[in-house]
Amino acid sequence: MSTTNPAIHQERRRLLIDATITAIAEFGLSKLTLAKISSIAGLTAGTVNFYFDSKETLLLETLNFVSEEFDRGVAQALQQAGPDPAKRLAAIIDASLDPEITEHRKMAVWHAFDSESRGREDYQRIRGNLDKQNFKLILNLCEQIINQANKQAQINARAIANAISGITDEVWKEILFAGEDYDRDDARQVCQSFLASIFPWCYQMPEQNSASTDPETSPVHITQASLNDLEQLAVLFDLYRQFYEEEADLSLAHQYIKQRIQTQSSTIFIAWDNESADKKAIGFTQLYSTFCSVEASAIWVLYDLFVDSSKRDQGVGKALMNRAKTMALESGASRIDLETAIDNINAQGLYEALGYRRDSEFYKYSLAL
Repeated sequence: MSTTNPAIHQERRRLLIDATITAIAEFGLSKLTLAKISSIAGLTAGTVNFYFDSKETLLLETLNFVSEEFDRGVAQALQQAGPDPAKRLAAIIDASLDPEITEHRKMAVWHAFDSESRGREDYQRIRGNLDKQNFKLILNLCEQIINQANKQAQINARAIANAISGITDEVWKEILFAGEDYDRDDARQVCQSFLASIFPWCYQMPEQNSASTDPETSPVHITQASLNDLEQLAVLFDLYRQFYEEEADLSLAHQYIKQRIQTQSSTIFIAWDNESADKKAIGFTQLYSTFCSVEASAIWVLYDLFVDSSKRDQGVGKALMNRAKTMALESGASRIDLETAIDNINAQGLYEALGYRRDSEFYKYSLAL
């Protein structure tokens, strides 16, 4: 095989890197093979080996690619921002939310290499250099803003730089979990609000979108369940069990949910209908905390999700799922697992739209006792 045309050579390498990004997002690093990459790229395994002599070489090129892409995005944003340190700091944050740089696949790549970097000096070097460079830039700009206002005694620049880095890291994690549905405008508001609270002489507090944050005006309000909610929650739980062809048993539903709340052995979120005259529960989700031995981390199992039949297709299920995701992120868990009936097409569509991926590698077994 020969490629004397440099343009074709570069195009093929770029195609393989893009296929690697897709493959990492779909399979993770541990299950990644050149065969999977070549299949996604639509090329033969021999073609892959011609352009990259090993899988490790291709992985390093992929990590370099996303790192350099981020560097270029920040450099371009800084160039457009001009010399003002406040504008430059805002530009870095905005670049960190660029849809092309932070698309879901690339967030999965960052997360995968972060997880593997502890035992790999080459991964650490590339990832660490980017983090150090970005933090140094943010710290320098914070120092300039503070010095210009003579606030050195009141504000610690390093603490603020650490907080900004932490916020952007959490945003990247949220993009990873939410997928393409992630609201970057909302994330920008969060970042701008933080900057305005620390540097009010440079930034203005953004206007809040009351339609999405005010429980009095939003059609759906999500809360964590307590014993005060037991009566309405038990009714929903009984309907949920009937959906899966169990006999109606409100007493059993009441007893089970009461025990879960009292023992704190599950976490339950309830969706309330703000458009009804009285407080009415219209849906719920229940999660159980457990662990993944392979990943050596905490995970959550989203076991139940139910919305009243009169309120379906109105975003209630999505609101409950997003609240569950926020809780899981705050707890430091690595993922959320769930399962649903094979013929529950509507639920499958919701899960996949929110970034959940169907397991195609493992069978589920149960032992009735």
